[in-house]
Amino acid sequence: MTTLTERNLSYGFGLLGGLLFLLAALVSVAYGTADLFVGHLTGAMSAGSEAVVLAVLGVLALLFAHLGFREWSARPIVTGILLVALSFIGWAVLAVGPNLVALLAAIFLFLAGLLTLAGPIAQGHAAPATA
Repeated sequence: MTTLTERNLSYGFGLLGGLLFLLAALVSVAYGTADLFVGHLTGAMSAGSEAVVLAVLGVLALLFAHLGFREWSARPIVTGILLVALSFIGWAVLAVGPNLVALLAAIFLFLAGLLTLAGPIAQGHAAPATA
């Protein structure tokens, strides 16, 4: 039986948050396409720009979740701070609107960042210093 560690849960929540941001981008594209067919050009442009920002946030979330699990496993504080910052950016910029999927993505990304930071805080030490 495998045990779930904070690192594994963080990786899972980070992937889930990134995928939900990408799903929110697809939902925004669908709304923009519907607005375009109805004739609301400004609504379509707004939804299109929201989709671009959501897609960028999703790709960055997936990248930092993967880096935190693989390449940056010795630097959990940096990864945790980046994931928390991405969740705040996603929540503050986009998820306060009607896109519920983006709000869920920001929540899961925030949890991933907190779980990444939980290991070093519980152990009471910071990342190794580099010169």
